[in-house]
Amino acid sequence: MKGKSLLLSLTIGTIFFFISQGRCEEPDIYYARCNLRITKGDYISWANWQAAPTFLSAGTQLKVTKSGSKAILVNVETQSTYTLDIGADEDVFLEKFLTKKPVNIKNFPPDVQTNIGNAVARVGMTKEQVYIAMGPPAKIPRGKTNKMTYEDIMGADLWLYATQRFGKNMGVRFDPYTGLANMTEGI
Repeated sequence: MKGKSLLLSLTIGTIFFFISQGRCEEPDIYYARCNLRITKGDYISWANWQAAPTFLSAGTQLKVTKSGSKAILVNVETQSTYTLDIGADEDVFLEKFLTKKPVNIKNFPPDVQTNIGNAVARVGMTKEQVYIAMGPPAKIPRGKTNKMTYEDIMGADLWLYATQRFGKNMGVRFDPYTGLANMTEGI
């Protein structure tokens, strides 16, 4: 309990320090657009390392304080704090990870809901469903996605996910006519 209080105090202090220095804005409410992989205890990389054992679930309500190419995310329900590496220094890049609208997967078929809950992609899923399940890929044919927007990524028909820094990539290919995943490799 004492450790949680100290962590919360440090987080609040850090946020107020950045605000007083003019480095970031007041916290704003967002929702996780997709499952976000957590590494090093509280760090979320733009590469969204798939080997990370834990993730923030799509739809999680978050208080967000932006500071350059990083954002501090505070889970509204648990008050847990995370650092998100946005990949570049603009709001359009933050939108790859977060949205102002609540994420609702209840209209998807039960098997798709299960896949999203397990953070995996399967053949037959739409781009939106794969994105919600696995988050932004690390690469598309045009290159690394760190400085690409959500729309740039959604326009590609091949997504490559990094498992870890020197691990094998996982791939999802989409049929250009239907937009459905027609191949998943390494997943």
